[in-house]
Amino acid sequence: MKRRSIGMMILLIIVTLGIYGIYWSCSTQNRLKKETGLGFDGVGHFFMMLFTFGIYAIYWQYAAGKRIHKLGGEDLAVVYLVLSFFTAAFLNPFLMQHNINKNVLR
Repeated sequence: MKRRSIGMMILLIIVTLGIYGIYWSCSTQNRLKKETGLGFDGVGHFFMMLFTFGIYAIYWQYAAGKRIHKLGGEDLAVVYLVLSFFTAAFLNPFLMQHNINKNVLR
């Protein structure tokens, strides 16, 4: 996992019009796959999000929460899922990265 600044993430997502968010989710999934052995690699993750019109992204946010918990982070999977259903899914990458920075990368 890689330590990332939340402020820099926000800035990059705004400047790249959301493309950095896609890059972040694919690179985070690559690291989760490498460390837990669960899920697709980054390319498979990208194509699943594309082919399911984003529905897979909702599931992934929950599953990534479980995988982060497996690596020592807090179990916030249900929070990510609830935020996804209440159109606040844009907060999830920041919450996930904060959880990774705080609990996984000590």
